[in-house]
Amino acid sequence: MKYITSILLLITITLTSLAQVSINDALNQIEANSPAIAALKAQVDFQKAEARTNLLPPNPTLEGGRFPAVEGAGVKYAWGVSQSFEFPTVYAKRNQLARANDKFADVSFSAAKQEVLLQAKHVILDYIHAKRMLAELNQREKFASNMLGIIKKKVDAGQATAIDLNNARLRMVEATQNASSMRSQKNILRRKIVLLNGGQELAVTDSLLLLLPLDERETVFSQFAQSDPRFAETQQLVAMAEQSKLLVAHQGLPELNIGYQSEQTGAEHFTGFKAGLSIPLWGNSGNRRAAAIKLNSSQAHALSQRAMLELEFEELYQQTLSIKSQLDELRKALKSNNNLELTQRALEAGEVSVIDFFNEVTFLYEITDKVFDLELQYARRYAELHRFEL
Repeated sequence: MKYITSILLLITITLTSLAQVSINDALNQIEANSPAIAALKAQVDFQKAEARTNLLPPNPTLEGGRFPAVEGAGVKYAWGVSQSFEFPTVYAKRNQLARANDKFADVSFSAAKQEVLLQAKHVILDYIHAKRMLAELNQREKFASNMLGIIKKKVDAGQATAIDLNNARLRMVEATQNASSMRSQKNILRRKIVLLNGGQELAVTDSLLLLLPLDERETVFSQFAQSDPRFAETQQLVAMAEQSKLLVAHQGLPELNIGYQSEQTGAEHFTGFKAGLSIPLWGNSGNRRAAAIKLNSSQAHALSQRAMLELEFEELYQQTLSIKSQLDELRKALKSNNNLELTQRALEAGEVSVIDFFNEVTFLYEITDKVFDLELQYARRYAELHRFEL
């Protein structure tokens, strides 16, 4: 029985370890399971299919009739079949426009998917931050409990007052509430990750934020401009407008119509082929003007969008540099002034008052929280700057 129990325990531990993943693995699973990304993919498939709805000529027309004579007893029977065509080059241009639409749909999907994965990465980073904060707050709760015991002994020995004891109790309550609140936030973030992963559980193993160094601006921007699909999206929008303008120009060429006609009366029977050609005068002039305006609009939008993306990058890069500078400075200050154990020994020896001790503890906690918050901000900004990697 013990042997079976040991095997089951080993299997459970193995499955648990296999279910736990890093940030990159988690994003790969979310990409595969996300309902939002699946919906985006379905929309892309629809756009591609819709762009190919007019690549063939219209259906042929079959008509016929029976025409009794207005005077007399004669009857004429007539029937015919006809097929209309746009100018042959129109179909080639429609195919080119459809291919341009495919490229636009693909880069639009990449940009939209990137946004979904970036938001997912933010949630995962928030979750890791919450796990780390919860571990810190649990330690603070334990420390507050220990300090409450120490101050009780000091009150019993006449070395502290009831006010000091009440202060310690309030600190204990605050520490417990902070830990409980962070525990709830961590669970909420975990449920968000599950929803992002299509309802499937996803255990993120990382408990520390990996803060990668920031490369030089020119290096990051070069990667950003070359790989971010939002740049390609605006360029492809212009390409579609150019193909659309060419299509409209060719749609101004004559349209063709060919057919076969048969007419029969009581005494005679007539059959033969017929052909028609449209005269392109004014029917396409409005479409030409609209296509030209659309191309100009697309070009202006592409320039504007590129400028906005460059500005977004510049703001993000400068913010990331500023956050990193603050983080390094605070880390250095915290490392050189984190004398909590020394302060505790001083309290136990009666060298500092309880009020001064808790003021020092509060100050150290505030700096530590600020460091954790800056680490999260840096990780989020870094992820936004490198969103093209998603």
